[in-house]
Amino acid sequence: MIETRLLYLFTRTPLHVGAGASVGAIDQPIIRERHTGFPIIPGSTIKGVFADEWTEVIEVTRDDPTRPGQTITVREPRPKPDRDWLFGKGGGTEFNAGALQFGEARLLAFPIRSARGSFAWITCPLILARAKRDRVLSLEDTSLAGLQSMLTDDTALFSRPDPLAVGEEVVLEDYGFTLARAQTGDQAQDAEANRLADRTLVDLADSFKALLPNDPVWQEVKQRLVIVSNGMMTFFVTSACEVAQHVRINDTTGTADDGGLFNQENVPADSLFYSVMSALPERGARLTRADHTPRPARPPNEALRSFWPDPEQAQNACAAPEQVRAFQFGADASTGLGYCSVKLATLQP
Repeated sequence: MIETRLLYLFTRTPLHVGAGASVGAIDQPIIRERHTGFPIIPGSTIKGVFADEWTEVIEVTRDDPTRPGQTITVREPRPKPDRDWLFGKGGGTEFNAGALQFGEARLLAFPIRSARGSFAWITCPLILARAKRDRVLSLEDTSLAGLQSMLTDDTALFSRPDPLAVGEEVVLEDYGFTLARAQTGDQAQDAEANRLADRTLVDLADSFKALLPNDPVWQEVKQRLVIVSNGMMTFFVTSACEVAQHVRINDTTGTADDGGLFNQENVPADSLFYSVMSALPERGARLTRADHTPRPARPPNEALRSFWPDPEQAQNACAAPEQVRAFQFGADASTGLGYCSVKLATLQP
């Protein structure tokens, strides 16, 4: 009785989901996995953004506390229909968990500078293994093991000719990588391993491209996908994020406030994340109809339809029926950070 879906989050602008203050050079770092350093978007952040979409502001009339006998009109937030069912209800005497559960968004592809062709998207065997486990990608275990054994910190797998390759090399940031090749000493075996690796890269690029078929930027991933080692992936995602310097201006003097200078780390635009989302049957101590008679719990597929209506069968005004929708995640919405294209998709077989 559980329905599982995937949410893809493609950053249109830099994204900052903060981990709090830091004593290092970066005053406001982003949230990362402890053991890999990969950026993540917590499930609580994703759920909060969607729950906020199911809230509307209405005008209500109340007694004016400063003028007896008079009334004032105030604006107050009110849950839209189905918000408590989908996202949960807390406080008071009745509370329940929501029908939707959101896992943290994990990194799938990370944009990085390239000496030729402007930029590349990088990924690594660990990310691909996770994506296979979460049924984001279909990938044979033998192909994944072959990639893992072939890659070193000095090699990468990329297609050629393409916008990035300089002969048999590619330069990412300030580091050069030669084309990853099998080197067992057996020419026939190495030739077959290299052929399978190149075929795997092509298949992966096609699979990546199909994840967001309507995004004109992401459609270039087939020519710009580079697979690096796990170690180099960690190095790049921890050293190649955007660092923006901010300063607070004193309104009286028009100059910088003392202590008002800080550095903020952001995930770059055009990064791709995915989150595993689950829908469960409706929960609550008392499920009743309008006439207060008991009713059965609504099933998971109904929660999914209410959360993300099918483009051809949309009837719920709480959510737009588009296949890909834009949401803002994290901090600094007023300065344009955190805007993402979001797509709901089914799991791979």
